[in-house]
Amino acid sequence: MTVLRLLPVPPLDPPYDDEREQVVTTDGSLALAFSPVTDAVPLRLVPPALPRPKVDDVAPPPAVRDWSARLTQAIVEVFVGVRPAAQLSQFTTLDVLHQLERWTGRFNNRNGLPTRRPKVESVHVCEPRAGIAEVCATVDTGPRRRAFAIRLEARGSRWLCTALELG
Repeated sequence: MTVLRLLPVPPLDPPYDDEREQVVTTDGSLALAFSPVTDAVPLRLVPPALPRPKVDDVAPPPAVRDWSARLTQAIVEVFVGVRPAAQLSQFTTLDVLHQLERWTGRFNNRNGLPTRRPKVESVHVCEPRAGIAEVCATVDTGPRRRAFAIRLEARGSRWLCTALELG
């Protein structure tokens, strides 16, 4: 014959924070205790440092028309999604690089696929001052033609894209 016992019902509420046991689990990792940092600075992206050329080593920047045509082709390839925007980081400012990252894949069709590889058709350059170039280019993207406006500034021995507009 079995004897019945009366047992208390366990509490259904979870324990309060001060009632819990402090258990440190190290499931497959090394347990490290870090002291809290009081003067922490939040992380942020920093633009890449441009090397400062010596005055004697400064070469003139390349011909702006040819260089801007190649840069426009690379920018359009970012818009189609066949080139990562990070490849242009040394040729653009940080703001333009963020703009390129946001616009990646913008020229794709509704299925997310590029209609065809775009081609730069014409490039026109205006140099309002020495070291400044304003470029407008037309690009054939397949279903339509697009206009680009690019501002370039000479930095040492190269051109840097400081502004980009898409029409």
